[in-house]
Amino acid sequence: MAQVTAMRQIAAIRTNKWTDEEERLVAALRPAFGDDLAVVFHNRPAGVAPPLPVIDIGEDWVVREGLALVPDWGWRCGDYFYYALRQARPAHDHYWLIEPDVFFTSDPSELFAGFATASEDVLGFRLGRFAEKNRFTHGLPGMDHHRAIFALTRFSGRALDRLFAQRRAMAARPVSVRGYPNDEIFAFSHAAADPELVLGRLEDRAAGWFEDAQFASDPDLLFDAVARACPPGKVLHPVRGRAYFKQALGRRLVANTGILMRMREAIDTLDADEIEEIANVAAGHVRDAIAALQKQRAARRRRRARLT
Repeated sequence: MAQVTAMRQIAAIRTNKWTDEEERLVAALRPAFGDDLAVVFHNRPAGVAPPLPVIDIGEDWVVREGLALVPDWGWRCGDYFYYALRQARPAHDHYWLIEPDVFFTSDPSELFAGFATASEDVLGFRLGRFAEKNRFTHGLPGMDHHRAIFALTRFSGRALDRLFAQRRAMAARPVSVRGYPNDEIFAFSHAAADPELVLGRLEDRAAGWFEDAQFASDPDLLFDAVARACPPGKVLHPVRGRAYFKQALGRRLVANTGILMRMREAIDTLDADEIEEIANVAAGHVRDAIAALQKQRAARRRRRARLT
C-alpha cells in the first residue's frame, strides 16, 4: 500500500489591527501549526509587535508587485495577502489564510491535521458556482463565477503562483475601480477555470466542525455569547469581541455618507456647533432604534415562553 505523505502547511492571520481577537486566534492556532504560523499585516501601526513572524503589506508592496491599487484593496483583495505570504514562505506546499473573526470553540489541531494529506489546490467553505450578478462579477465578464467565504481558506503554492500572475495581468489593463473583482470572486473563479487545479470544500473533509455552527458573512456573533453556548469542535464566523463589535456597528450605521455630497452646498454653511447638534440628533435616533429592537425581541421571547 502506497504511503500517504503529509504536505507542509503554514497558516497566516490576515489583519490590519492587533486586538484580543488576534491574540485569541494565535492561541488557538499555535498548537496546530507551531512555528509554521505568521501574520500578514496590512499597514501595521508603529509600535505594534505581534508574538509571531510578521509579513508587512502596504501600498508600496502592491505597486512594486504590479497589482492594482484600488482604494479599498486591504479589504477587497484578501488574495494579495496570500501572494505576500507565498513570497515570504516559498517552501511550503499549502497555505492557510485565516481572519481574526474566525473562532474555534476548542483546539483545532485535529481539524488542520485532517488536511495534512489533502492534495486539493483550493479549499473553501461552500465553494461552488455563484450565479448572482454583482459589481465584482462584472469585472470578470465571460467567466463562470465561483465563490467561497474567504475568512478561512487554503491554497496550494502552485495555485497562488497562477492566481498572482492573473492578478498582475488584470492590473496591466485599464482597471474599473467599482468592478474590480474581490478576493472571493477573483480567486475561486480563476481557480475553477484552470483545468490543472483541483478544488474542494472544507466541509467535505471536516463536516463536524461546520455542522450546526454559523459560518457565513454575517450576522456578527459576540465572543462571550458563543464561548458560553457553543459545544467544542466547532468553527464559527464572524465572531467579534464586544469592544470591536461596538466600533464596527457604529461605523456601519453611518456608512451611507454619500448623502452628504448631495447636500454639500448647505453643509458648507454649517458651523462647529451645528455639526455637533446634527451628530447628537443622529446619536439619539441610533439609541432609539437599538432600544426598539431590544424591546421587540424581548416581547417575542416572552410570547414564546408563554406558548411553551
